[in-house]
Amino acid sequence: MKPLARIPGAALLLGLIAFGLYLPGFWWGAPHATAPDRVQSWGVDDGTPLQPLADVHNIWRPKPDRNFGYPLMHSFVLTAAYSPYLGWLYVTGQFSPADAATYPFGLADPVGALRTLTLIGRLVSVLMGVGIVIAAWDAARALWGDRTAVAAGLAVMSLYPVFYYSRVGNPDVPSLFYAAIALAALARSLRDGLTGRRAVCLGAFVGFAVATKESNAALFLALPPMLLYLIWPQLRLAGWLAWSAWKPVALSALATFVAFGAGSGLFVDPQFYIRHIEFGRERVQTLAAANIAHVRSYPHTLEGHMELAGVLWSYLADCMTLAGLLLAVVGVVWVLRRETRLALFALPALVYLTPLFWVARAGQLRYLFPAALVLAFFAARAVVLGWESRRLVVRWAALAAGVFALSLGLLRGGDLTYAMIRDSRFAAADWLATRAHPGTKVEFFGESALLPPLSTAVETTRSIAYRGAVYKHDAGPAAIELILSGWRERRPDLIILVPDHSSPPGVPHNITCPPEIYRGLHDGTYGYQLAARFETPPLLPWVRRPRLDYPSVNPPVHIFARAAAPPEGAQ
Repeated sequence: MKPLARIPGAALLLGLIAFGLYLPGFWWGAPHATAPDRVQSWGVDDGTPLQPLADVHNIWRPKPDRNFGYPLMHSFVLTAAYSPYLGWLYVTGQFSPADAATYPFGLADPVGALRTLTLIGRLVSVLMGVGIVIAAWDAARALWGDRTAVAAGLAVMSLYPVFYYSRVGNPDVPSLFYAAIALAALARSLRDGLTGRRAVCLGAFVGFAVATKESNAALFLALPPMLLYLIWPQLRLAGWLAWSAWKPVALSALATFVAFGAGSGLFVDPQFYIRHIEFGRERVQTLAAANIAHVRSYPHTLEGHMELAGVLWSYLADCMTLAGLLLAVVGVVWVLRRETRLALFALPALVYLTPLFWVARAGQLRYLFPAALVLAFFAARAVVLGWESRRLVVRWAALAAGVFALSLGLLRGGDLTYAMIRDSRFAAADWLATRAHPGTKVEFFGESALLPPLSTAVETTRSIAYRGAVYKHDAGPAAIELILSGWRERRPDLIILVPDHSSPPGVPHNITCPPEIYRGLHDGTYGYQLAARFETPPLLPWVRRPRLDYPSVNPPVHIFARAAAPPEGAQ
């Protein structure tokens, strides 16, 4: 308990509150692994439970179908977190590594084991979400003192995306956890000067952040001129070649290189990293060329610039609430006027937005998460500076705006938590459990991992091939006939429609389901009738919870059952 006793009470309290906010619902989307195609989590890009183990295993025995989407840092962390549990399964005879290549992966109880592995990975995300809040408190305390530190911790705690990403296995919260610690080291350097110890901490956690998700490198593009600014007084006194001035910068660069190389996999599997870079470059080019089906890209025209700026602003407002974003703008201007040196802390957010605007030419909520993290500091600073004003109207206006932004952010997070705990697929699973018997045939469109939990006895079949949400799929007459002929041959008992990240806003089905098929299912043309529909109403509809990038949480689930007497010619 001695280390806990040394933690300041404010930081400990903020951490406990954050843990209490982020933990509920962290079990959302854990796979019900009753078949080989039901072993993935519901969340998009959520690699738990198996992707981390596959990434590490592929270092020694690479396979051609490796996932090149992200560097290996988070896979290393999760594999380390998994290890005690896997070791226990092994010594108790419940896990045979020799049989781990295919389902059930050498597990005596794949359903229970994969769920437990998922929960371990999710708990890591929860703790890292808590760590972001504490790191924000520490950074703001170094810059502006205890009052702003508490306000910044609360502002970061209420950021909308953290309520989702701290409960899933995506690398977004882990990468921001490392970035937040790097920002805390940068804050101390801005306030008290750059020392060797701070430089190593700064460089190492920048390396870890980028080794988890490279897009966070944009947060630190301004770091070289900022470090030069910090050592400039020494350079003026001792000269440009003075090693005493350049030593912290060199240590920071070395720490970044070592941390990034070890974490990303560059040192242990350079071929993987080369392929990963190629994959990322191709994806950015595809995104900029507007060839990704589910993400809109904006042209390099005046109209395109204006539209994209509006989209990025709206996503920042979704992350922080509009009141929080306006407070952040006021805070940046206020700090720039009063505390010019500390205003440099806003540079990471401003520089981060530049490649997003000029290169990627697209926006999603999670893209703005890192910028919102930095801007939250200035929203907190604006509230505290306003409260410290001598003018009564300024004091109460700042307090009212701060309380409103914080309350709205927390209420939106609570509404999302409720939607995750009461996800439509849980209710659908209960309904299916009472109606699906051994041998029941279920068909679906898109990802099988997004289906409600199903028993081992249920047979699932994809109605038409699905190559992923990135690609555009044929939904014309040939695809319709292929689907209908397959139904006539296989005679499925149930057809389940669930939207995913390929679905345009408001469309309640996967992109491979043609609209004609959806309408025909509803009007009974094909011999099916709507048997059940599930979608939990929001707990707090008046808070107008922003949409996530994908309809991952609580999507509408339509279940169609084969009619007893189908229309003539339908079967």
